[in-house]
Amino acid sequence: MSNDMMGSATHAQLLSFAGFLPETKVATTSFASPKDLPRSLDFVRLTGILAHHEVSAGQGSFELAIGAAKKALSRADIAAKDIDLVINCSVSKMDGKLRQHLSPSFATLIANELQIPGAQTFDVSNACAGMLTGLLIAESRIKSGQSKYALVVAGEHISPIIDEAMRRNLYLHPRAMASLTVGDGAAAYILGQSKEAGRIIFSEPITMAQYNRYCIGQASKSHLGPQMRTRAKDMQDAVMDNLGNFLKRSIDYMAVNWDEIDHTFSHPTTPKAVKKGAKIATEMMGEINFLHNNSVETANTASTTHGVQIELSQNSGHLKSEETALLVSYGSGIGILAMHFKLPKGVEDWS
Repeated sequence: MSNDMMGSATHAQLLSFAGFLPETKVATTSFASPKDLPRSLDFVRLTGILAHHEVSAGQGSFELAIGAAKKALSRADIAAKDIDLVINCSVSKMDGKLRQHLSPSFATLIANELQIPGAQTFDVSNACAGMLTGLLIAESRIKSGQSKYALVVAGEHISPIIDEAMRRNLYLHPRAMASLTVGDGAAAYILGQSKEAGRIIFSEPITMAQYNRYCIGQASKSHLGPQMRTRAKDMQDAVMDNLGNFLKRSIDYMAVNWDEIDHTFSHPTTPKAVKKGAKIATEMMGEINFLHNNSVETANTASTTHGVQIELSQNSGHLKSEETALLVSYGSGIGILAMHFKLPKGVEDWS
């Protein structure tokens, strides 16, 4: 679609979002109590994670993504047929039998299930920063006139890495410990045209590729399904050492005022890590108006974390129309990206 066809509407806005969690909730102490871990480690106290969610029988990444997408579509008040771009950002593309999907693109399967005909569909892979990367691409295509409505979606069925880690002797495999901090979930966003500039603004994305070995996800070498190995302290130190400068640079680049940001959401590797990052941000930038740290009972849902956390905040009545929000995302690689946006009109009335 050309700019001439669109008239003067060459900006993008967020029309809706949705987070989706499977019903099954698993307490952290049911698999990671002190008696299960090296040195009687109190994992709940260390991480702040009390529970996570896991898929039920017959569910996988696809079913979770569809659940989030349907909710987002209903909130955006547009028909599925109006979507002309579908981007899937899942780290996992795994079904309930731990089979990983390779091709065609997961976005193609999602578009077909939602009866979205003729849309361009493709997948984006950027670890836990995948959804913000997908949103960056969608926003750019809308601004350029190549798309009118975009669905950015992901479903993460990653809880099997917990099972894989617990099969290990964690004394001998300490890098599997971070695998206990994840949970299943999904998120979706609908973007559309706007005549108002600045409703969505992105920072410059940066990648610190020198740290690419700090968190590795791959097929398990001994069991069906995935595994993850993380140099957790090194990973966290690399992010925290660069976070303050990244925020300052990003706020300047996006030309927004830090003290006017109503809501802040950081990628929650753990609730304790979010608090640590908030301390750095406060020292560098000033007080945070409202830091949302909702992952206590969801854990880290990979690329979908922001969507899940925003959903919980919406459900709790914390979000109002036209307020501003900042999402700060990072993923193994290490890639870091931020997004500033205005909340959709009517967000407080969504069911």
